[in-house]
Amino acid sequence: MSSTVNNPYSCRKKEPTFTAHPDFYKYNSTKSCYFRRGAVALLSGAYCNVENTFFRLFKQNDNKQKKILIIGIGNSQEPFSYLASIKGILKDKPLKANLDLHVVDLQSEPSLQKLKQSAFSDLFDYEVYPRFAKSSFVKESYSDWLAPKVQNEKNSHYLLIDFIQNPKVKACHARVNDEIFDFVRETYGNPQKARWDSRVQDVIKEYPDRNFDVVSANNVLPYIVSENEYMETLSNIVRTLKPNAYFITDPYEFEKPVKDSGILNPLTQVYKGIYQKKV
Repeated sequence: MSSTVNNPYSCRKKEPTFTAHPDFYKYNSTKSCYFRRGAVALLSGAYCNVENTFFRLFKQNDNKQKKILIIGIGNSQEPFSYLASIKGILKDKPLKANLDLHVVDLQSEPSLQKLKQSAFSDLFDYEVYPRFAKSSFVKESYSDWLAPKVQNEKNSHYLLIDFIQNPKVKACHARVNDEIFDFVRETYGNPQKARWDSRVQDVIKEYPDRNFDVVSANNVLPYIVSENEYMETLSNIVRTLKPNAYFITDPYEFEKPVKDSGILNPLTQVYKGIYQKKV
């Protein structure tokens, strides 16, 4: 069957098939905002479901390092958002000892400047952070954190002028703490953990069965136009999940052909867009 914008496996449609915040498809912030569906989930109060998922995972007291795969990092929204919540759950426990993070993205590895931009939150009111994530942010302005460190970098002057003159940036007064920032930066620079300029359709085949405790794919699967690749990719995601592991994806229902295929049979929906693999 040929691939068209109208095939049931592609969400490249004029209108989404669900009711969502108007910014759902056009949100292009350079700063973290509780991942791309955060424009929907946070405003609706549903981000607590994501935090509850991580709470379940990291409060098992089994002393095992949790392995998480994030497919499609956006502007590092998922990595920084997830780690902010996870660190809040872990408290004094170090991220490195408890989390093995892997990422796959179509884009190239972001520059240090881009990563610093993404480390700031779009939630200008510090008091509205989710319960676990809030403790993972430190109060600091973008220009104060960046300015001393980019003086010798190309075009740093123009970068600073652009951001300092932006009234929203003046309101940004919180970034992820150094442990989270360094953890993400090290992950991105590790070719064993980060796959850049890569299609998930190709990379997901390489991971072994029952490999991840969480696989996250927000605003990713809808852009796989080929129905065969869509089905194969989804099947491989389910295959790579450990028993009792979680699949975090877009907060809307899968199309009927996907449900009828049986690919989702090993999964149980625990929240909208969040599934758990059965034992």
